[in-house]
Amino acid sequence: MYKNLNPASLGVSGRQSELIELALTYGFRGLDLEAGEIVKRAVQLGVEEAARYIRSGRVKVGGWTQSVDVSASADAFSKQMDRLPTLAAAAKQIGLTYCTIDIQPVSADLPYHENFERHRERLNSAAEVLQQQGIRLGLRLRASAGHRQDGAYQFIHQAEELLTLIRTIASDNVGLALDTWSWKVGGGGSDQLAELTGQQIVSVAIADVPLDTDLRTITESQRLLPDEDSIPEHGALLRSLSQRKYAGPVTLRPHPSQLAKLSRDASVDKCAKILEQIWIAAGLSKAPKPVPAPAPVPPAAPASVTSD
Repeated sequence: MYKNLNPASLGVSGRQSELIELALTYGFRGLDLEAGEIVKRAVQLGVEEAARYIRSGRVKVGGWTQSVDVSASADAFSKQMDRLPTLAAAAKQIGLTYCTIDIQPVSADLPYHENFERHRERLNSAAEVLQQQGIRLGLRLRASAGHRQDGAYQFIHQAEELLTLIRTIASDNVGLALDTWSWKVGGGGSDQLAELTGQQIVSVAIADVPLDTDLRTITESQRLLPDEDSIPEHGALLRSLSQRKYAGPVTLRPHPSQLAKLSRDASVDKCAKILEQIWIAAGLSKAPKPVPAPAPVPPAAPASVTSD
């Protein structure tokens, strides 16, 4: 696994070249950019033009989000699927290795079981196209109640429900885009994650849920940075994933308001230091040796007195 930077979640913006330089300066091996736009430019202008900064920057670029809208009408979904092979081929040339789809927790037209079957069929179709290019598909939970305000029918918003959907999709390149914040809000636990292999987890995003918060009313603005109390827990998760050969990105994903008072460099530096603490807690990095205290300086010998 590797440390990955998501500038948007830190409230950080800039040109592509600037963000790549930030990632490299503070020790990140991966970077989330607007990969969907990069893929589209690669189709329109060619891979060399779209990915020149990425390739020169020696940094991994995360996957792209929402290549297809699973809730779209039949005609709209069919058109999206017609474009997907071209997009997937361009993504592979750029170096992208996964795609993420957010599972919408409501539906305007289908009750739960019918919507579940539609998701199963459509996600399986999309996964088969992506698999031809060696690209994995990660499904991400949207657990907070704010995502369920608009829609006639409730759909997947609990961790176990999402795992059930993943298990019913035949393609073996489909897995979980784990967001520890949504996982906890959606009732998920470490025991459920322990049932997954490293290959079944596509990406990992980390944010803390505030203590003593009502999960029924929690909002995305309450995504917190890990602190000294939660770092050991996140370290245990990464240690377990490492043992299961997980090799994907690990990204801090707080709400941007958590770092609003810091400069761009200070925000990235702070997240890099927190991730390193998690790495140390997981046994993936060695804790720095304490600097020994300087030896005490012996008192000066009294000056000798001579007589004339």
